[in-house]
Amino acid sequence: MKLACSSLFVAQDSYREKLACVERWGYEGIEVRLEENENLSKEVSEIKDALAQSPVKVSSIIVRSPAYKAPLDSEEASQAKLTTARIALEIGARLGAGVILQPEYRPQIPLPLFDPPKPLSVREKNLLLTFLRKVGEFAEKVSAVALLEPINRYETHYYHRLQEAIALCDRVGSERIKVCADFFHMNIEERDIPTSIKNAAGYIHHIQLGDSNRRLPGQGHIDFRAGFAALCHIGYNGFMSLECMIPSDPEQELPACARYLRRCIKESTDAT
Repeated sequence: MKLACSSLFVAQDSYREKLACVERWGYEGIEVRLEENENLSKEVSEIKDALAQSPVKVSSIIVRSPAYKAPLDSEEASQAKLTTARIALEIGARLGAGVILQPEYRPQIPLPLFDPPKPLSVREKNLLLTFLRKVGEFAEKVSAVALLEPINRYETHYYHRLQEAIALCDRVGSERIKVCADFFHMNIEERDIPTSIKNAAGYIHHIQLGDSNRRLPGQGHIDFRAGFAALCHIGYNGFMSLECMIPSDPEQELPACARYLRRCIKESTDAT
């Protein structure tokens, strides 16, 4: 398994400097966050040029736009999301990385504090499946991979657990749609993280890491060793990228986190 950190963590201006910094901190990959704007094509070209001179790879891609976070609640919203998704998938194909998509990413109001999350309506299910089928068709056309990331109930009402994302993959039926498993969200929604990972064998294409308090791994109470052992069990050898907050100086925190994660990986591997 390989480690990656987010481009948001790296203050350097150029991607050549960003990749050099990531490598110095002890990471083999970078999860790239991009904005859908007039500078996007130029930025992607810069990333491509920087990658040619670095051992660091792009682990995953998120292209943000107003449509990215908005709910998938109408045909107009679906078309706007599809436009962003196609742009992102073309970039993913160009950079050789999976693309994380969301049908919705925003605080839920009212918060589902005690009652279980409200199920999707028939209309929402149909909109979601139609959107994902179009995503799958385009991903197949450009040879990209779209990633469904289950998000906790406080940040979306579409799908929260790995099995829900797997069911969508099966309904859509595209080999180009896979799952991104995030430890922070799994800590909230999964009853047993290692078991859920094992049950998702063949579907997990990318991992995101954040501890129970959404800080760096090792700064909360998630048992990463058990989760990594489950990933070893299913033969996962892809990237695990940081998706969390950094409490202080990245120059100190991120190298220490990489060392901690490598110890966890080694101990997990030794135990399997």
